[in-house]
Amino acid sequence: MENTQSEFDAVIISSKDVAGFQESPVLPRICVGPARAMYVGPGLALSPHLNAATTIAVSLQQPFELRTWAKKGGWSDWHSEWVSVIPSETLHHLQSRGPMAFLYLDPLTDRRHPTTQVELLHSRERLRLAGPQLGLDEALSAFGLTSQLPWDARIARVVRAIERHPADFDRLQDAAALACLSPSRFRARFVAEVGLPFRRYRLWRRMAAVMRTVAAGGNLTEAAHAAGFASSAHLSSTFKSMFGLPASTLLSMGVEIDLSEDEVVAAPEHIHAGVAHAWDAH
Repeated sequence: MENTQSEFDAVIISSKDVAGFQESPVLPRICVGPARAMYVGPGLALSPHLNAATTIAVSLQQPFELRTWAKKGGWSDWHSEWVSVIPSETLHHLQSRGPMAFLYLDPLTDRRHPTTQVELLHSRERLRLAGPQLGLDEALSAFGLTSQLPWDARIARVVRAIERHPADFDRLQDAAALACLSPSRFRARFVAEVGLPFRRYRLWRRMAAVMRTVAAGGNLTEAAHAAGFASSAHLSSTFKSMFGLPASTLLSMGVEIDLSEDEVVAAPEHIHAGVAHAWDAH
């Protein structure tokens, strides 16, 4: 079983179970795409969680409360936000009082996103006017997000392989071999290119495999097996630590899972080959 322990686990696990969905005219919906995802629906009183992908949290009606954790300083003060970019691997605690949208960005290709509050607020308004039934690409376009070509084709090759077979590559050595790199060089190159450690990225992609199995009618035990988790309990604890609530709670609310934009793109083997070779010299 993959070890997902971190310095943040005590903070996450100590949190009490949270309340269910609010009463809201917006029905819960999850859109799954290649390494991207979106949740649109009622807000939740989420437990503290450590997101793998950079997340744009967007209020659709009224501000939400947000605080973040720093190892040296502990929790920040609560502050109200209409929209916020939460960097990957950031332990945070979010409380919402109305419908929300969460955009989960592709760590490989969505490294550029709006940074100023003015840009974020304008993008929020475009998303809000599009209505709750907007698609994943439409939502990302509201924030000016278009996929950037990856710099290193070797890392892109591994990422696409994980996308197709998320239960594979339990050993980092196997991924390094596919990239034709030593394990130590692969580990460093993967973090530089993706912004996440290899195992954290693989865990993120396995969550998409869970959604696909559930959308096809499978239960959480079947989804856990298909995505390479040791058990449904392992999946449940991992899901809560990454999203702030158990997967069973989310599914019990009748969430719709939209796979219409879920298409794995072939690895662009020729992209930026010169840059990849240049890194070999360092």
